[in-house]
Amino acid sequence: MNGYVMRKVLLVLGSDYGTIDIVREAHRMGMYVIVADLMDSSPTKQEADEAWLISTTEIDALESKCREAGVCGVITGASDFNTTCCRKLCVRLGLPVISANDRAWEAARNKRLFKELCKETGAPVAKDYYITSSDDEDALSSVVYPVVVKPVDKSANRGMGYCNNKEELIEAYKYAKSISDSDTIIVEKELHGPEFAAHYVIAEGEARLLYFGSEHHQPGQRNNQYSLVYTTSAYLQQFLTEVNDHLIEAFKQAGCKDGIVWVECIRDDDGHFYLFEMGYRFGATMLYTWYEKVFGFNSIRWMIECAIGKKHTVADLPEGLSQPLKATSASYHLFTQREGRVVCIKGLEDIGRMDNVIIDIPKRGEYNAPSHACIGVIRVFGEDINHLCKTIAFINKHLRIEDASGENIIILFDDFDSVKAEYAMGMRQFGIIDN
Repeated sequence: MNGYVMRKVLLVLGSDYGTIDIVREAHRMGMYVIVADLMDSSPTKQEADEAWLISTTEIDALESKCREAGVCGVITGASDFNTTCCRKLCVRLGLPVISANDRAWEAARNKRLFKELCKETGAPVAKDYYITSSDDEDALSSVVYPVVVKPVDKSANRGMGYCNNKEELIEAYKYAKSISDSDTIIVEKELHGPEFAAHYVIAEGEARLLYFGSEHHQPGQRNNQYSLVYTTSAYLQQFLTEVNDHLIEAFKQAGCKDGIVWVECIRDDDGHFYLFEMGYRFGATMLYTWYEKVFGFNSIRWMIECAIGKKHTVADLPEGLSQPLKATSASYHLFTQREGRVVCIKGLEDIGRMDNVIIDIPKRGEYNAPSHACIGVIRVFGEDINHLCKTIAFINKHLRIEDASGENIIILFDDFDSVKAEYAMGMRQFGIIDN
């Protein structure tokens, strides 16, 4: 192996959210870990055994280096872009490909295909329209407002717009089209209600519900800017009854064979769930990191095993989530309040001493941060909801990500009453508590 240690060698593409957890888990598995991207340094690279300053798009260079190093598996974190690069590189190297099925990957990248699969299997989706031109009067005149406009091929709310009339729709269409690689823009009925994420683990085409999470924004901030995401049992019973089986069938129809797949949905004011997006990779919240303590299943190890070619069977799957859990896994997303230059981060030493937190802030040092961007995630384990909220309050007290004027640039989440009320609601829905 040209000087490389006699251990299995894993390549991690990018220093995205969750990659530091992959490095740590691979080390626990006794692997030699290499990280490649164009960051001079990152926490992920610092924890790895070796770092390559190579763009994740440089497939030729990566292929050559991988062959030299004897890489036996390639994996990435919560990034559609780097997952695409990972798929290309693995094909070149003849290595296992997570999300190998092209149709399944397309469903995860194209909201229209995902929604068509849902319609075929009876999984609930919102009324939608598809527009290919701002001059298409027939399509525009059929829209019933209010609506949400989205690129069919982007995630994380990129290119999204809210419209109450045709003029607003045309402007939103132009904006969405400007960042999309598709000729088609999706227009959906605007839903109002809490947002949830359901994550599944798959083997041999069979899926099991792994966890169910709810997403919360700080009051006064953007509704779709979720500062806190945590595992919950609120409305889980309804989701299992109305959505779960239909969604699992949609995954089968898509061709999902192994790995992890997830969806996002809204419980509308009409009291029903509506699915709107699918992912076939790690989710950006990385609730998996602490979820082993909550549910007893190690998702990160599962994905590494997929990457190095271990063939999981249905017998390896956990029992699907079917009841409320007292403990919770959470991700605290650090969004910027405004555009500014980050000059220092304070409080990480105090926060890092807590045994129930993992800090994932890829960029360190000075840099320009855009407005309302997520610049870090702190993942938290809570023995119960009170422990979770107490931990976040401690983070709020100590963490400062300061701009050039010394102001704290991040949004602090402190809507603990809502989170505690939702947690109690879930317990009541399963009859665990009476009030």
